[in-house]
Amino acid sequence: MIDWNDLRYFLAVARVGTLARASRLLGINATTVSRRLAALEEQVQARLFDRTPDGYVLTPSGRDLLPRAERMESEAIALDRDVIGADQRASGSVRLTATEMLATRFIMPHLPRFHALHPDVTLELECTTRVVSLARREAEIALRLSRPREESVVGRRLASVPLSLYASPRYLAERGTPRDPDVSLAGHCAILFADARSFAIENEWFVPRLDGARVVLRSDSVSSIYSATLAGLGIALLPRAVAGREPALVHIPTATSPSPRVIWQAVHADVHRSARVRAVLDFVAEIVVPVEDMVE
Repeated sequence: MIDWNDLRYFLAVARVGTLARASRLLGINATTVSRRLAALEEQVQARLFDRTPDGYVLTPSGRDLLPRAERMESEAIALDRDVIGADQRASGSVRLTATEMLATRFIMPHLPRFHALHPDVTLELECTTRVVSLARREAEIALRLSRPREESVVGRRLASVPLSLYASPRYLAERGTPRDPDVSLAGHCAILFADARSFAIENEWFVPRLDGARVVLRSDSVSSIYSATLAGLGIALLPRAVAGREPALVHIPTATSPSPRVIWQAVHADVHRSARVRAVLDFVAEIVVPVEDMVE
């Protein structure tokens, strides 16, 4: 009988194409993945992948096995979800995925209180911008900046996150405050988000106002941009919910601002009844409050 664990390795390699990526996805070393793939191929008496310079490519035998392995995975995950969903003990691990900024600035400051309330719940936090699959149990809960679209996933809108321009007092003392930031940041240093589709809303608002301003940094990490702004590197768009509470930052008022981001909480319908998952869901919904309820 085929070992289900070997099929997990097979599916991971089939999805990401290399041993290195599969090992990171599974949280094990690449040697183990290679060894288990070899064991699976020996058991089924067929080569499942062609090893090419660009990665692992499914052979005809591998393509035949793929849908069957995916069906087995779906059943195993459904069983796992049912067991977790029926568990009414507030103990055990809960996997939560969120962006680095949401994790460090919205969640981490409140974790001591969560641990005091639920000492037997261990939070496993993954900071990533990758959209993880809740259906495949890559996480129990996800905090996202886009509405969940997965089947059988329950989504809840938690809060909107407006952004505004900020700079450090040291930067403004050296460079001065922009006279009309709605129109021009000429003569200033600007910190922009990465030139990527995921930051199109912010960049489409910010870039027309540069007017020759020097772009000194672009990053796909909001936390990095926040730190660079605190250090006095330049003017940046930052979440008001965080920057507005930071005494080492100065708000630069503008008549307009980018469309606010929305924080969505997502959980698979099969596990949201679990006591430990429910504890994390309720706590996150309590601490991620609408920005209009915050004092800037």
